[in-house]
Amino acid sequence: MKTNKRSILPLAALTLLLLACGGQKKEAAKEEPGISDTTSQAVITPAEREKQALLYHETLMEHFGADWMERESDPALYPDYYGGSFIDNSGTFVVAVTGDPESNRQRLAAILGGDDFKVERVTYSYRQMMQVMDRIDAFLVDNRVADDHPVMAHFAGAYPDVMENRVKVILTEVSSEITNSFKKDISGSPMILFEKGEIPQLY
Repeated sequence: MKTNKRSILPLAALTLLLLACGGQKKEAAKEEPGISDTTSQAVITPAEREKQALLYHETLMEHFGADWMERESDPALYPDYYGGSFIDNSGTFVVAVTGDPESNRQRLAAILGGDDFKVERVTYSYRQMMQVMDRIDAFLVDNRVADDHPVMAHFAGAYPDVMENRVKVILTEVSSEITNSFKKDISGSPMILFEKGEIPQLY
């Protein structure tokens, strides 16, 4: 009987947003000297920006589909221009987009009802990344694949990394034999990055 080795597949869009936020926020911004109490009170804090960013994220997902929470791993949910989203160091909502950043910014401003966000141009759409995730998922649950297949024997997880605009594949050992088998039997997409890691322990 095949052992189900699915892990980290697929990640929720909101989870990715929060993970990206945690990865970005390594240092708190320091208050500049010479700023009066009155001025500092008018400054929007990172926490306030983050709260707005989370609201923007929910608004955007609901625009994509009212049932987005149930369909978050469905590539068809996401439009071609959307490359994912995250929160930067200042707490600002950032949307990765394919194509022209300015036209996409105007489109997003109409959807979000505000313009206090950023856009970053990327190569791959979130839909494309999730399509690769689907191919990985299909391979892992295919009973015709032997347990000693190089990928099956060393697979530790996979996830779409929004901030790097790549699909990360985690292997317990990274070698040309294993990566070539992955490219041959699953996907040879240039958006895939291989990294060494361990299989997560389930408790």
